[in-house]
Amino acid sequence: MSTLNQFLSDLWKNGQVEVAYELKAFSVEELNEAQLVLQRGYAEEQIHFPGTTPSFAAEPALWAAQYLYRAIQFILLRHLDEKILQEHLVPWPAPIKAEAVYAADLSLRHLPTLFSFAKGLSPADPLLLELKKTASTWPFSGLGITEADPAAEALLLSHPALAIAYTDRIIAKRLQAKAQQTHIRPLIAAALGDHAHTLWPNWDA
Repeated sequence: MSTLNQFLSDLWKNGQVEVAYELKAFSVEELNEAQLVLQRGYAEEQIHFPGTTPSFAAEPALWAAQYLYRAIQFILLRHLDEKILQEHLVPWPAPIKAEAVYAADLSLRHLPTLFSFAKGLSPADPLLLELKKTASTWPFSGLGITEADPAAEALLLSHPALAIAYTDRIIAKRLQAKAQQTHIRPLIAAALGDHAHTLWPNWDA
């Protein structure tokens, strides 16, 4: 099994991963294999999302897997400078659509855990700033790290299934401040319904 495939397998299995201690490019063969692994993972994940999810979007899924892998490397390889970081942690180059949000989340959902590992860095550290920017741009995955980009969040809320899943994540993370935002509060209230006292006591206190 290739390095990236092993990384994805370990990531989904137990969240304990290993990365190479050098910034070596992934081979075409490795990327093709990883795409198949991501596609299978996406098919398994679809049953956990409300409503109908879009068909698998290979390019954003593969981009996100590589992004997460590289970000972990930069946490470990502290001797690498900001220029090299910017060369390897490249933002998604196209407009973000619903299918990209779902596909990228296979990997990017681990951003909050990665961010917690990076909190020991200086607040001005380029890696920390990069992770916050990515979390803002991909709020479905980076929820709780920083405030969502308004346009990115509007996309989530305009898609029925994404809006439900996003609301569920806010509840699961008990993000009180987020839950009280004017455009989010009605979604939380509707999701909790008559079971608010049990599911999230005092959420609107």
